[in-house]
Amino acid sequence: MTKLLISTLLAAAGLAPFAASAAAPEENYYAGVTASRGGTLTYRNPANGKTASDDAGTIFKVYGGFALTDYLALEAGYAQGGKARFDKALLGMASEPTFKASNFYLAGRATHHFNDDWSVFGKLGVTRNRYEGTAASGSVSSTKPLLGVGMAYNITKEAALTVEYENLGRTRKDGVNVKHNALQLGVKMGF
Repeated sequence: MTKLLISTLLAAAGLAPFAASAAAPEENYYAGVTASRGGTLTYRNPANGKTASDDAGTIFKVYGGFALTDYLALEAGYAQGGKARFDKALLGMASEPTFKASNFYLAGRATHHFNDDWSVFGKLGVTRNRYEGTAASGSVSSTKPLLGVGMAYNITKEAALTVEYENLGRTRKDGVNVKHNALQLGVKMGF
């Protein structure tokens, strides 16, 4: 985790000269909200090795950022939701294990504008994933690299519809095996 955090901070420091030399964007701050399908979570009973999978519920994300230039920004976000319930009969357990996903991320965002309406963007950063479980299933967390790509369509100068894909890495601990990727639909507002 320390190496990943240091690498992210060094990358952010490397972007600073570009921010100083470029013209300031019209809107420096932005915020947005997205919704995505939670993804498939797999749980393994540590006592007998039996596994079960479930599709997690919808995950909602709120994020905000500061545009250093028209092309580079720093962004942070928080997502929560994605409750999954595992079949206790398949697992051979007395109670039903459940998990609820949440994550926090910090990333650099690079944007390419095709015209006034369309743009594409990429994100690179670090995310802290947490899967909060019931007493029977425990909780697990992991810190992973965040990779994301997306597209935005500007409805107005301040508002855009977005679609993005984020890879939040894989968490494998204590019988939980989660590969978390998210295709998200959302709205972004500049101010």
